[in-house]
Order: sequence, then C-alpha cells, then structure tokens
Amino acid sequence: MLTASRLLAIMIGIAAIVPACGQDESAGLSPRKMVLWCTVMDGASKRLFASDPVPTSALSHMALWNANSRFITIVNSRYNLTIRNNDHSCSVYLDMTHATKARDVLVSLAQQRGNRIVNVGSN
Repeated sequence: MLTASRLLAIMIGIAAIVPACGQDESAGLSPRKMVLWCTVMDGASKRLFASDPVPTSALSHMALWNANSRFITIVNSRYNLTIRNNDHSCSVYLDMTHATKARDVLVSLAQQRGNRIVNVGSN
C-alpha cells in the first residue's frame, strides 16, 4: 500500500527523470526552448494542482525558483489555500515529449492514489 510519504518520494523521483536543469550546460545544450511544468499537492483536500507543459528558454536556478514561487502563489490565490513554497514544484525538460510523459505518469500515480487532479493551465 502506498503511504503519503512513498507517493511523495515516487513523485519526486519521477520529476527527476532526465530533468534538463540538472545537466551541465557544457554538455552541449543549446539555448533552445526547453519545457517547464509545475505540480503541487494539497494533502488536506487530496488535490494535485498541475500546470500544462510550456516552452521556456534555459533557466538559471534563480529563474526556476521564481517559476516555483509564481506557481505556488497562483494556486494559493485561485483556490484560497496556504500551500508553502516548495523548491521542487517545477520541472524543466529538454523537449515536450519527455515533459509530457513525466507529467502524465505523475498525474496517473496521483489518480491511482485517489487524488483529484486540478489543471491550473499554463502560467
């Protein structure tokens, strides 16, 4: 049986599947468009808030932190919540295929766990 801590560990592991932000720029990454999407779980209401994957330029650590903060702020204001800011709510991928697959797996696991998925849209 999946506990909340195991589900969170699985979600973090899935978000770590080939994230572009963890690769060294000297590895040949061009300044092409990458793909960003964010998710955050509200454990009290058993809802997973997820954004759509959107193209973005290469992000520095600070820019990724700003995207995380913005997503959490939008979710909190739209749904009258007080979810704390989390450095790991957004993921960056090299292409739309990898980003979409990782997001779909995360959403599927959350649905299997009985969570309701709330699509926040592209932010």
